[in-house]
Amino acid sequence: METLFSTQYLRIHLHHTTHKTLELQWLDFVPSADFRTSILELMRLARQHHVRALIADNRLLRALRQADLQWSGDLVFKGLSDMGAQRFAAVESLDAMNRMGITSLVATTIPHTRLTSQFFNTIDEARTWATQPL
Repeated sequence: METLFSTQYLRIHLHHTTHKTLELQWLDFVPSADFRTSILELMRLARQHHVRALIADNRLLRALRQADLQWSGDLVFKGLSDMGAQRFAAVESLDAMNRMGITSLVATTIPHTRLTSQFFNTIDEARTWATQPL
């Protein structure tokens, strides 16, 4: 696993397996402007590395504004699907409000893409599923 991007809020790692997978490791609450900047960097890296899967480790991510969630869902899920990605794995947030927001976002956005999504209790389970051969 190679670290491609790091801030006080987020680390983005790249897994080299049978396909390339990006992993987001959220570290804490992130202000709106920094969240959006981070998501734009995620998508730049996804295009650069031709990723086929995304893992979101949301355990430490706290509640986000609904507008930020919706913006990111449209950009990330539809963008990944359009570039040929196939899997989205998430480790659920410990923050109940964030967990509900992300679950709702995934349920309403993923069906309009070619992505398959799954939620996990541990990062190891998410990594195993996301990085297995397509």
